[in-house]
Amino acid sequence: MKKINYFFCVALMAICTLACNKAEVIVPERVSDLKAYPGIGRVRLEFTAPQGAVSGKVYYGGGQVQPFRVQPAEAVQSVVVEGLPAGEATFRIVTLDYKGNESAPKGVTVVIGDASYPGTLVNRKFIKLQQTGPNAVEITFDRSGEGESCVVVTYTNLAGQVSEAVLPADQTVLVIDDIDTDLDYTYHTVYKPSGDFIDEYDAVRVNIKNVALMVLDKSVWLLGDVPSSADAPLERIIDEMPGTGWVAAASGPQTITVDMQTLKLFSGIVLTQGRDFDVATMARHFTCEVSRDGKEYEMVIDGKLMCNAFAQEIPFTAPVQAQYLRLTLDQPLEDKPIQLGELDLYNDLFSTAAPDSRTMPSLVNGVPPFEGDGEQEFAAALQSPGRMQRALGWTASDPSIISFDSAGKALCVWTAEAWGVPSVTNGKVWQTVDLAPGYYDLKLTLRNTTDVRCLDCYGVVYKGYSLPDIDNVASDADVLASVDMPAHQQTVQVLPFTLRDDSQVSIGWVFTTHDYYKITGVYPWSDMYIDGIELEAR
Repeated sequence: MKKINYFFCVALMAICTLACNKAEVIVPERVSDLKAYPGIGRVRLEFTAPQGAVSGKVYYGGGQVQPFRVQPAEAVQSVVVEGLPAGEATFRIVTLDYKGNESAPKGVTVVIGDASYPGTLVNRKFIKLQQTGPNAVEITFDRSGEGESCVVVTYTNLAGQVSEAVLPADQTVLVIDDIDTDLDYTYHTVYKPSGDFIDEYDAVRVNIKNVALMVLDKSVWLLGDVPSSADAPLERIIDEMPGTGWVAAASGPQTITVDMQTLKLFSGIVLTQGRDFDVATMARHFTCEVSRDGKEYEMVIDGKLMCNAFAQEIPFTAPVQAQYLRLTLDQPLEDKPIQLGELDLYNDLFSTAAPDSRTMPSLVNGVPPFEGDGEQEFAAALQSPGRMQRALGWTASDPSIISFDSAGKALCVWTAEAWGVPSVTNGKVWQTVDLAPGYYDLKLTLRNTTDVRCLDCYGVVYKGYSLPDIDNVASDADVLASVDMPAHQQTVQVLPFTLRDDSQVSIGWVFTTHDYYKITGVYPWSDMYIDGIELEAR
């Protein structure tokens, strides 16, 4: 009987031991619905903890561990890990029950942001500020750009507290009705790299009163009463179409007054002469005055206008604040009614000039330091690698034509039959520009030629693409101006020309070289050097 009891007890103890061992190896379930929300140097991990979990650990980096407590009342657990380097990071979460049993890990990978926004932090464009009441304003912005989360306006409310008003990305108008308008208030645009990013990037704060001063809106301008031609009214100078224009009703100086409705800050004006009228009626002189009240005016500039229909930007010596502007135009070439195409203002942030407003072009590679194309075609013949090249920006009728001498540091004509650089007959080197109606000068700074007998060469301004043949320079009706370059070496030649309409104009030189060595037996080359070709307004 004792033996039976002994074996029964041993068996019972074995069963209990097995049961206990089995309980010890039970592994809790893993977390579920694990999501990672990146931020600037940190991450927020959200997940559902398994039933029975009371705590947990986050493993990350090179063996770092952050413990956490499970909040039983929360359906979704949230853990924030701080102090992370930017870049891709992996996080593994385990939970523990009240006995300390640890679950299998659950992992997630995410890209952590740094202090620098991955794009450009540009404030949304400010449109206008309108005070709708003693303590109420309406602020209008442009549509949001890529990556914008919202616009935040920071202001002082009527209780003297600093407050914020938020304009969502899908809206453009923000109304604030408890603002102390005597104090400054600012706005800045908020960016997020993605919708799940937990932090924000702020653009630089902008003083709204200051930027409102700089917003220029021609649609609200009021023009003074100036007698005008019936088919060219004064309103055309602010219609944002430089191709249209105003013409005065009579000859003589004309004064135009503009009321911008509110005080504005601007640092210069842009004047565009009318392109649809006789160029002789373009003003050559102007004055600009400004006023805060429309009574007391201050002269800000007394200047000269170029007689062409390109936009002419005229800066002031310093920015001005004014509501009224008074522009006087005079001194046309002929005693006829004066005209103007468009009047614009600008400052550091805004300009009323139309996007298609044209400014006068300049010639490419026309003044020192000149650039060549690096061609080595004649390196062996000249035993001077890279010296003779084609000038960048200039078109040549024959690809072998030399138009730049790196040693002479000038544009040039250069041939040498004796050295394997053939003579050229009716060569042409030019570039073409589109010019508006007006008066222009081509300034040619000529250096020298070895001998006037070594070539025939003419500087030419031509209406059309390319240049005329050398034999037709004197007779072609589309030649606007020309000069015999060898006959005027070591001088600066100014070639005036006039355009009555929009024109394609080619500028350059045509030439024929002669084998000078055969003529004299002295120098084996023929050349003509040019120190500059400049297109100027007049």
